[in-house]
Amino acid sequence: MSIFNDNSQTKEESRRTILAVVISTVLVGAGFMVQNMLFPPAPQTQAVTKQTQAPGAQAVVPAGTVVTQPAQIMAPFVTSSSKEEVKTTVPVVAAPALEAKYGIETDLFKAELSNSGGDIVSLKLKKHKDKDGSVDLILPGSTASRGLSLAFGGPDSAPVTDLMNATWLDAERKTIRFSTIFYAKTADGKLVPFTYKKIYTFRDGEYLFAMAVSLEGVDGNQIPLNANGLAYTLSLGPQIGPRFNQLPKNADYRKYILEVDGKKKAETPKTGAIQAIKDLPSWGALAGKYFAFIAIPETPFANFSYLQADDPAIRQTNTMFLSRPAVAAFSHMDKYYFFFGPRTGAELAKYEYADKNSFGLSSMKLEDVTERSNILGWLETILKVLLNFFYRLIPNYGVAIILVTILIKAVFFPLTKKGSMSTARMQELQPKIQELQAKYKSNPQKLNQETAEFYKRENYNPMSGCLPMLIQMPLFFAMYSLFNNHFDLRGASFIPGWIGDLSLPETIWNFGAFRLPLVGWNDLRALPIIYLASQLLYGKFTSAPQSGQSANQMKLMMYGMPIMFFFVLYDVPSGLLIYWIVSNLLTIAQQVVINDILKKRKLEAATALAGGSGPGGSAGAKNAGKTVVKSAPSASGRSLGDKVKDWLENKAGEAQKATEGQNAKKPGSGKSGPGTSGPGTSGPGTSGSQGGKGKGR
Repeated sequence: MSIFNDNSQTKEESRRTILAVVISTVLVGAGFMVQNMLFPPAPQTQAVTKQTQAPGAQAVVPAGTVVTQPAQIMAPFVTSSSKEEVKTTVPVVAAPALEAKYGIETDLFKAELSNSGGDIVSLKLKKHKDKDGSVDLILPGSTASRGLSLAFGGPDSAPVTDLMNATWLDAERKTIRFSTIFYAKTADGKLVPFTYKKIYTFRDGEYLFAMAVSLEGVDGNQIPLNANGLAYTLSLGPQIGPRFNQLPKNADYRKYILEVDGKKKAETPKTGAIQAIKDLPSWGALAGKYFAFIAIPETPFANFSYLQADDPAIRQTNTMFLSRPAVAAFSHMDKYYFFFGPRTGAELAKYEYADKNSFGLSSMKLEDVTERSNILGWLETILKVLLNFFYRLIPNYGVAIILVTILIKAVFFPLTKKGSMSTARMQELQPKIQELQAKYKSNPQKLNQETAEFYKRENYNPMSGCLPMLIQMPLFFAMYSLFNNHFDLRGASFIPGWIGDLSLPETIWNFGAFRLPLVGWNDLRALPIIYLASQLLYGKFTSAPQSGQSANQMKLMMYGMPIMFFFVLYDVPSGLLIYWIVSNLLTIAQQVVINDILKKRKLEAATALAGGSGPGGSAGAKNAGKTVVKSAPSASGRSLGDKVKDWLENKAGEAQKATEGQNAKKPGSGKSGPGTSGPGTSGPGTSGSQGGKGKGR
């Protein structure tokens, strides 16, 4: 049996019960009237009434007060007739003498509930681990608060802790009911008994479970639950797990998220005060970095409020309240659904379609509780697919991060190459640009015009060096969001003994209770230091030589920015730092290759100029001659660019010798070897004499 068919009486039985109560009330009332007429009360009745008042009793007990025994409400408000009525109409149900725990287990949950208030005292996720075993999402503070506690009244009321009777409602022991009898005080001082029930239903394959709060008037009495406009308040707190008070500031957090009129709304309550939400949300969530608690009333009737405070046992506390408006009915039942589980789209998307979950929920929009980039969400999804693809090939997320980084750098290599070559081209044009700046320093408008025309003549786009970086910026932000929020990275190990969890910062030495002044660090981490070294090396390889004020600015960027980011990124997840370090190293390798390509192109341009022919081409012959006789550098310790340069010089020398040999065999050329000038060498379009030292000089 579940909360959806848990009716303790049939309609016929209820009708008979109500009829019996009405008849009994009429007969009892008529009997008292006849008794008072025939036997009037004695004069000392007033004195007896005064004697029943307890010394120091409160003068006023608010209407709506709820207790387990009539004696708990002060004597002036308990008349002899009401006592007699309680004795004759309320069924006697023996309450348990001791607290007992009841376990419910599914393929995903291992829950423990207590008959003290019918609260959940432990809710462990069987498929998700932490250092103490399975992740427990119910964390008690110093006050030992439990999950889904109920208090009659508002959020500041004391939760119910009375021992209740527990009954299993199914053979699988996945639906349990807690029940007891309470008494509510009316405005005229009468006590109205009612049965309070709290029913839970768990199901396999679901991180979501159902809970019902049932209020039933005894013998058909109307239940007067109205304490300042509220009947009761459910609370979850003081913190959902896993415990995060000892983690670095960027490793975990708690956020409040609401769904109001189909739109996501985030709340940031102030510490120390209960913050009420004016709207009636369709659901409210208390979300951490990887797990979330979502409270879903069957219909939007509950008032939500939040409280963020401090607790000596768990430091920061985060509590969510759901308050039910006043109830005045013979019986009433509220139904809720609660999601305790991974904050992933795969688990939350099930509740968009009724056939995807066993509770038949649809169009809940629970995915709004996840962290997603509104603009770059599509790019983050692509990166997540790539990461999971490489993980399936090599089941290590650290390796998968490295492979994704290599793939990205390979895809963007043409842009990186273009940007580097544009930077090199800018260095070549810099002297002429400085001449223009000196020439038109007093006329900025003319300077801009001449500079634009200069770029046009040189066929150079000044934005070509920045464009590749601008294109890659969205990728960087998407990667940051992915590595900072991807659920599968939680608990994923890269190098056992060092990087055991890619979702957390690594540590090589803990300082214990000591914390470094100013920064507050109590761990020595290796990855931020490696990142700083790689970033400084990256700047060395990619920065262009500058002079004057530009050189000072370049030094600030090359040294100041990495040091600043070292402090900013000290406590970020290790997976993000692995990506950044590998990206820097790959960029350095790419820059080495690009530098060799630039040297090769410069050499090709110089060789083409040296071997060129045409009118007035004697200068080319002169340069070619110098190229041939230039001594070769030693073979040891040469870069790829130097080897390419030597090969090109040798080829240019061989071509020069072949040209001279052909010219020497032509009629009328004479002996025009190197250092001589024969007849006919001055003719236009001839090139044979240009290799010598005669007319070429």
